[in-house]
Amino acid sequence: MSYDTTILASPNDVPAPPTTDRLSISGCTVICYHAHRLASPSHLSAAFERGALQAIDDDRSYASKLRPGAGLEYSNLIDAGPIPAALARIVHSSHASRLQQSVLWLGEEYVVSAIPILLSMPRPERVGVELNAPLTVDRLLGFLSLLADPGVAGTLRQQSAAAIVAQIGITADEIERSWSVPGSFAIQIWNLDGTQGRETTSLYEGIRESAEYAWEISAILSYSSDHFNEDGLWLRRSRQQIYGLVRSGFGFFDDHMVFVNADCCLEMAHLPAWLRDRSDFRLRQYGYDSSSIFVWCSGVLRAAIAEDLSERYRDALGELTTRQDVTAGEQVDMIRLHIRHTRLLDRIVNFREQLVEARNRALDEQIISNRSSNRALNALTRHMDKYGALAVSLHRVHEERERSRRDSLIAVLAVVLAVVQIPSFVEQIGDWADEHAWSRLSVSGVLIVAPLVLVWLALRRATR
Repeated sequence: MSYDTTILASPNDVPAPPTTDRLSISGCTVICYHAHRLASPSHLSAAFERGALQAIDDDRSYASKLRPGAGLEYSNLIDAGPIPAALARIVHSSHASRLQQSVLWLGEEYVVSAIPILLSMPRPERVGVELNAPLTVDRLLGFLSLLADPGVAGTLRQQSAAAIVAQIGITADEIERSWSVPGSFAIQIWNLDGTQGRETTSLYEGIRESAEYAWEISAILSYSSDHFNEDGLWLRRSRQQIYGLVRSGFGFFDDHMVFVNADCCLEMAHLPAWLRDRSDFRLRQYGYDSSSIFVWCSGVLRAAIAEDLSERYRDALGELTTRQDVTAGEQVDMIRLHIRHTRLLDRIVNFREQLVEARNRALDEQIISNRSSNRALNALTRHMDKYGALAVSLHRVHEERERSRRDSLIAVLAVVLAVVQIPSFVEQIGDWADEHAWSRLSVSGVLIVAPLVLVWLALRRATR
């Protein structure tokens, strides 16, 4: 069964370009992602075990979208520092609360922090950036462009890492690497009250309204193209370009529509003032009410892990090619690391089957295809296989060298024993003892014992 719904049958179905402020957004959530690699996976497992990071345990949580034992931990929201003032200024906000983030973990040393930034007209139960007026598409594009700016992204990345350090009780140097996941924004537009002529209580009409707002949706999906993000240049594109981005979307009921491409997951919806209990719960606990964005989050986590692991194993392969051998102790450490990461790779590859609903599995397949995540996974698999094979080969070289050295030492010992001619030498020792020739006895003892000791030491060192 396909959940990919046709919005525009042909370029002729694309409406005429609208006025720039036709769609007004009174509430939306923009989610950015930052990945972190910790020095030890035990820090994360211990944090969940002792409750420093807590999974959301409720039948309204997104855990209900996964089969038991799926392995994904999605924590409750924790503090992530202040919202950068520039982000509030660009949407003309005079008030912004502190940022919050959730931690996503699939095992081992990697986590991704999901930071939902709520942009909303004043409502006492909402936190985030308080809007003084509904957002136009141009204003939202400006916000997204600034959020993607390396300076702002770097600030959020540092705040995210510092919050994780404080929350789970580790030192800053125990995070080996932090990076902003590029091209990964998720956006849920969940309040269209500001749009002229729209009734507060009316739900979003998925297919009809998506076709009507095709130009606006196309512009948001193309937020990374900065050449038209100013002066309303998104209105100057051709209908063919609009059709290419908005011709289809994912939907289960016709009260929302989900669009995905390589850089963005956008859900268009309208949650009226009389929010359903589940929607209100998810907005408070996650910052968004969208199982599609939940699937996108898991895809971002898996892609970040695969890309970083691929780089690590590629670099490790380069280091191994300069080595002449690998000791037994080093090979044990390599095998342990390889087993851990193979286990993690299996979770990444097979995660889609842990999604309960067919619509989410179909969406995940589309997301992975759009983001070319399979290329990173294939590269990682190749690098891990080569790494394991090269480590085994270098250890065999080490074993051959040690075996050759042992054989040489044994041969030397045989020569020594042959030279001293043990049978006749024993009789000579008796004569020297009778004559009290202690100096000769001492020298002879050293000649016999010293080679044996040297061989024993060499064998002991070789077997470590």
